[in-house]
Amino acid sequence: MPIVKNTLVLDGYSLTIEEFMKAGNDLSLRVEIDEKNWPKIRDCRKLVEGWADEERCIYGVNTSCGGLVDHLLPKEREDEFQLNLVRSITTQVGKPFEDTLVRKFMIARANSLCRGYSGIKEKNLRIYLDMINKHVFPLVPRKGSLGTSGDLGPLGCIASVAFGEWKARVNGEVMPGKKAMEMAGIELMHLHAKEGLSLVNGTSAMVGLGCTVIDEATNTLKNSDIIAAFTIETLMGRINPFDLRVHEQKYHPGQYATAMNLTRLLGDSKLVIDEHELSRKLQTVLKRHEGITVADIPLEDAYSIRCTPQFVGPTKEAVNQARQVLLRELNSSNDNPLIFTEFNTFIHNGHFHGQPISFAMDCLAISMVNLGVVSDRRIDRFMDSAHSTGLPPFLCKEDTGVRMGLMGGQFMTTSLVAENRTLAVPASIQSITSTADFQDIVSFGLIAGRKARKIVENTNHILSFELMCAAQAADLRGVEKLSTAGKIMHRAVRKIIPYLDYDMVYIDHMEELKVGIESGEFVKKVEEAVGELLIVHGRE
Repeated sequence: MPIVKNTLVLDGYSLTIEEFMKAGNDLSLRVEIDEKNWPKIRDCRKLVEGWADEERCIYGVNTSCGGLVDHLLPKEREDEFQLNLVRSITTQVGKPFEDTLVRKFMIARANSLCRGYSGIKEKNLRIYLDMINKHVFPLVPRKGSLGTSGDLGPLGCIASVAFGEWKARVNGEVMPGKKAMEMAGIELMHLHAKEGLSLVNGTSAMVGLGCTVIDEATNTLKNSDIIAAFTIETLMGRINPFDLRVHEQKYHPGQYATAMNLTRLLGDSKLVIDEHELSRKLQTVLKRHEGITVADIPLEDAYSIRCTPQFVGPTKEAVNQARQVLLRELNSSNDNPLIFTEFNTFIHNGHFHGQPISFAMDCLAISMVNLGVVSDRRIDRFMDSAHSTGLPPFLCKEDTGVRMGLMGGQFMTTSLVAENRTLAVPASIQSITSTADFQDIVSFGLIAGRKARKIVENTNHILSFELMCAAQAADLRGVEKLSTAGKIMHRAVRKIIPYLDYDMVYIDHMEELKVGIESGEFVKKVEEAVGELLIVHGRE
């Protein structure tokens, strides 16, 4: 449902990734559950309590969990077990995730629970909403989740705070969970049959992280097209390969969208070359000389320029595919067992398994590596005077030799390309049996998400240096010849770093350019001038 009056209303079925990201990042937004959902939530809980009283044999109600599933529990121990279940699986380690990401985990869990298939009490679900709205941020260390039986460890960190244990951050201060709840004025949860399991047995952390990666990757892709166009014109590339008449003949939605973006971005550039005009010039040279003649400028560009749509397009489609997977998962009941009020029954299942998310994040990660690869190849053309159509070596015009120009920046980009390749080893195929062979196939979805996010971040570093190179080349070519988008980007760079006719340490400048990329600031400025850039194109 749309955000109305500073409130996101969850119904478990219609939450978009855009709404989810906004609510996760904007702490001023309240999160509520649609009033239409509460009757089903109550009915679902009523069924669970009835079955618990009857001592029906249901996983996580009157059985233990995991490798102890064969242990049947008497009714008088059910509440104690729910607490111990959460305590025992809360075993994450490492640096905690940022607060806004933890908030997304919680919103995703609330959206799943409010569908009314999980059996949580209305009162405890309202307490969960209070934690979101009153900014109680449980500390969730980022390492240690199997991603199967859901995000047990991460969601356990959140549930532990809800009943007064573990640690949370309130008003910037880390404190014991009980104190955090007291400071926020929130009553502690009291867990009964299945409720501990309902809180932790789902994919909500993977979903929160995965949606964040998709959002960040989408922004990187738009920046990549803008920076590619800036590079193409400052390397005096040919515009004809991006003609949409070509891409209609081999239609891939991401490829077509990239070609469309480049055509719009480069439309008014006075630096790009029309290959038909070049062909006529070369024809004159060919007729004037006998025998074989070597042209000053070749008829075609290298693949890193000419094949940009074909190379980048599949990455866009991988991100779009991941978006569809995460959107389905975001609006799902993803725990076990599920309670069907409409059929008066429960069904044990494996919806907690994170393999769809893990695989989607791995595919996204692998595809994003290529974004850094092509950027590094374009950077190399700036560095090599034999491939830059008249630019000085390493973009160093003044005092060349005594000065080394931008040579060193490529050390960083090549290193990060290599690092990204190591990070692209899939997590989704690394299953290791655990829990006395009970969780014998696991997804490692949170690992896949963390790796993908690091690849996106590294790619933004690579793009920041390419942007710096393109601005340097623009000053050498003539800024007045740039496209509208190129002029916008040149001004943006020059606010951060001057034209370099002297050598300097520019680490901080590259970091500042990366901030501009990650914030979406550059995309916003360019889109205001040329219109919205496409990730994929929907053929009509």
